[in-house]
Amino acid sequence: MAHKQPFGIVDVILIVVILGLTYVLFRVINDPGQKLAFEEDMKWESRARMSALRAAQVEYFSIMRSYTADIDSLFIVLQDSMPQNRFDSLFTMSSLYLTPFNFDSVRHAPKSQQPYEIAVDDTSEVPRYRISDPDGFGYVSSLTDPDEHNKASWEQ
Repeated sequence: MAHKQPFGIVDVILIVVILGLTYVLFRVINDPGQKLAFEEDMKWESRARMSALRAAQVEYFSIMRSYTADIDSLFIVLQDSMPQNRFDSLFTMSSLYLTPFNFDSVRHAPKSQQPYEIAVDDTSEVPRYRISDPDGFGYVSSLTDPDEHNKASWEQ
């Protein structure tokens, strides 16, 4: 019968190497999926925020007959001019993709925390606006193409 050798330093090193390689393998498999899920969440949260800004711009236009590039004035005019129940039904009662609606959340893109790029063209025959995501997740409306007015890039 063979004699069993005592548990040695080589065995400990092999166990540590096996555990380390198992951890590395887990990270190699898991991390790309986590990054993809994070990117997808940020994309849809950003698009929900831009949709809220689009709804605000449409309501602002119906009141003021123009668009605005200033988010503060956009929501101040809407709060002051719209009946509270309509304002609540459009904005505060709804939630975005990941977060509840609030004015501070729609100011910035969720991934980079950069402000949305809002451009307004009041010089043309028909006033137009464009809301762009600084992270590249899409845009709403167009300053030049009448077919894209009030349409989001992900809805086309």
